[in-house]
Amino acid sequence: MKSKFLILIFLFSLKSLFAQEFAVINDNDGYTNVRSENSITSKILDKLNKGHLICVMNTEGNWWNIDYATNKNEIKVGYVYKDRIKLISEFNKIPILEEKEKQITFSDKAIEVKVVQDKFDKIKHSFNYVKKYPNQILKIDGKDYWGTDGEMPKTEYKSITIKFNNSTLQLPEEALENLYEPNLSSTKVNFDKSNNTIYISAMNSDGAGGYLVIWKIEKGKYMERFVAYGF
Repeated sequence: MKSKFLILIFLFSLKSLFAQEFAVINDNDGYTNVRSENSITSKILDKLNKGHLICVMNTEGNWWNIDYATNKNEIKVGYVYKDRIKLISEFNKIPILEEKEKQITFSDKAIEVKVVQDKFDKIKHSFNYVKKYPNQILKIDGKDYWGTDGEMPKTEYKSITIKFNNSTLQLPEEALENLYEPNLSSTKVNFDKSNNTIYISAMNSDGAGGYLVIWKIEKGKYMERFVAYGF
């Protein structure tokens, strides 16, 4: 009975994770209001500009429940009206060209994206541990991290390289830091032709360490990343 219960919890968590995806604000007014509840009369929490990355959780009537980041990199929760966003999955999908154990390559006629992972080398990192639980990692390299729930990571990103219009861009170190347990098979690349923007997204790790990450490359320049909890 206990094993069946645990399996049900796992399947529910997996379903919740797959139900989430990234989107951008797409409002003709240039911005949209984030509200505290799924009602036009509810409190306005923030105003997000067109193009702002968000993670949509689920729909409630004509509203999306979303996670979003503020300028202070705080993750907040709110509601936006359903026709004020565009899902990243609705942009042109760049197909997989090649997939190996530690790397995956996406390519079409104009775009090539290569994502490479490597074994986590703890010698290259520093650790802070929870005082009451000395085997549980609190911070890595002095920062909060994604991918495990206190355990030592096994894998990390090595590089992400983008070739676009005869130019090559490698994402900077800060774009990949503190992101562990990447799942290359869950990685996706989408291209917004009208805004000349490439989006690279992934659903990484699993269980309590699960998270979603997306990188935005606009007109050949790395702009930002957004990380959201997987559950």
